[in-house]
Amino acid sequence: MSIISELYQIDSIQSVFKETFSSNKRKWEMVKNESETAEINEGNYWMKNKSMSDWNYYKTKSSLKQNQDFILESDIELVEKEDAYGHFGLVWGFDEKLENLNRFTISADGRRALIMHFEKDHNRVFHRFHIRNTSKYHLNKKIRFSLIKLGDYFHFLINKEKIYCAHVSMFCKTGNYIGFYIEPGLSIKSDYIELKKMKTKELLVANGIQQLVS
Repeated sequence: MSIISELYQIDSIQSVFKETFSSNKRKWEMVKNESETAEINEGNYWMKNKSMSDWNYYKTKSSLKQNQDFILESDIELVEKEDAYGHFGLVWGFDEKLENLNRFTISADGRRALIMHFEKDHNRVFHRFHIRNTSKYHLNKKIRFSLIKLGDYFHFLINKEKIYCAHVSMFCKTGNYIGFYIEPGLSIKSDYIELKKMKTKELLVANGIQQLVS
């Protein structure tokens, strides 16, 4: 039996960051060379990883505070794939040296999701949750990634379906950068990423067998 120890009343939700890529006021990385492309064009942020082995991320600074409750959402569309096992999605929660970060991704075949706290270049992995053989996501459409931090837990959703929940201690939570993740052989684009802060109030719930049977 699971006993819920705390609930939250959400008093307000306020959008603090909404990007539709009509310009580059937030200074997303713009690059074009033999190994990668990242550019804003026609209301989308286009990213292509042309390398053989290097994963890429593209970040911008947000206004998140370390212990703040928030919702991070983005629509990402897979444009091309040379490797069906490659992953794409979101990164967040960089440390001050930008060496440790978190990722929330799905594979280019739409069958696997991966949530991870790791050291840059995957030298060390601190927390890893891998879902295999999920209901296949239709990658000819935009994929909605939703990350909700509420109290002491992160909740992860794909296309509004919750797939995982984990304690915040499992992830890197210092720093306030957010961005996109893309592995070799993939090309993606996004026309929307939004960050909303929540004002919440903890509601204590009675714990233990004595309270359940009294």
